[in-house]
Amino acid sequence: MLLNRIALLGFMGSGKTTIGWMLAEQLHWRFLDTDSLIEEQAGLSIPRLFGEYGEEYFRRWETRVLNDVARQEKIVLATGGGLPTREENWVILEKHFLTVFLRWKLDTLYERIKGDPERPLAARYPTLKELGSLYLKRLPFYERASVIIDGNGMTKEEIVGEIIKHAKNCGVAF
Repeated sequence: MLLNRIALLGFMGSGKTTIGWMLAEQLHWRFLDTDSLIEEQAGLSIPRLFGEYGEEYFRRWETRVLNDVARQEKIVLATGGGLPTREENWVILEKHFLTVFLRWKLDTLYERIKGDPERPLAARYPTLKELGSLYLKRLPFYERASVIIDGNGMTKEEIVGEIIKHAKNCGVAF
């Protein structure tokens, strides 16, 4: 089966949205973001969903959106940072997407997200040490990705180029 979907995985602040837009533009594919799709379909912002209904409710929305998106073609998908931590999501990801983990040093991620009111979990894990514990819990899930790109020391353009190179090697149909 030829793949024509790429899912970007990674922790909060890893650049999934920025890189995703750039990659989709280069490939002439559509860019989708699970968080944006959830907000659109639920009619609530991510912080409100978390605040009013809790994280588990939000995670169910992620799975629903991922299932819908997996039926579309020629897409680059930016996933929420916690999406890969559910096994049911991995079943969908592995079947329908080339998965790419955008890896960064934890202190870089922390500097990017600290104090961001649009990231409910950043408020729940306000220190580098606390955020590090969440990152370490999620890391084994991210590392299941087909491709791992270490973004440290690379430009956004170089990261996109690396993803395209790996995608060609993995049989993605452009």
